[in-house]
Amino acid sequence: MSQTASQPNGSPLHLDRNKAIIWARYLLDSHDWLIFATRVTRENAESGPLTSAVKLLSLSLLSPSGKIVYETMLKPSEMIPSGLLNEHGLDYSVVFNAQPFSDIAINMAKLISGKQILAWDINAQQALFDQLCKQYAQPVLPFAGYSLRPEYARFIGDFDAQLGNYKPQTLAVDGPSATAECRAMLHTLTTMASTSQVRDTAQTGHQGWTAELYKPKVSTKDKVKDFLGL
Repeated sequence: MSQTASQPNGSPLHLDRNKAIIWARYLLDSHDWLIFATRVTRENAESGPLTSAVKLLSLSLLSPSGKIVYETMLKPSEMIPSGLLNEHGLDYSVVFNAQPFSDIAINMAKLISGKQILAWDINAQQALFDQLCKQYAQPVLPFAGYSLRPEYARFIGDFDAQLGNYKPQTLAVDGPSATAECRAMLHTLTTMASTSQVRDTAQTGHQGWTAELYKPKVSTKDKVKDFLGL
């Protein structure tokens, strides 16, 4: 039987949920990261990830404010049916300006230089790009950053006692495109950050967490107001 986050304050589940909220707030307080998602259709989807050639790839990078930084499609080697393009939710301006992978790799390297990447599963994105870099004889493009999926699972707090871990959750995405997935991640991250933390009321015992509530960064003007009591 699975446990849920409805357990008393001070339980590991409440503490983990608070940590997920704090993580979301710290991330939204910084500006050195981008949101990244891809949409992939393979030649033989039934064979599983990374075992079949990519037939169609679209990708999107968004800023923390939700602005599209980069949206493109891998230039296909053959005609792509319009139905498949619709499955990727692509605007025809993106289709018209599809790029070879060598250009995508160069552009991505420039845009993510010195920045962290937020993806639903960053390991899966890295594995995809490792495959593409090898396929198109491009230098490896390493991603540094975070996966939203495990943090969101901790935030939801649906804990499986038998597995000793949080149950994976699905991301609610409004639309089929990679850009729609990026926006869904930003919405989820904002929801997490705006949720109230549960205060740790335990009086004794080591909880493995400081119970200190995160305070967002404030401007110098706000600091002066606080100092003057305004």
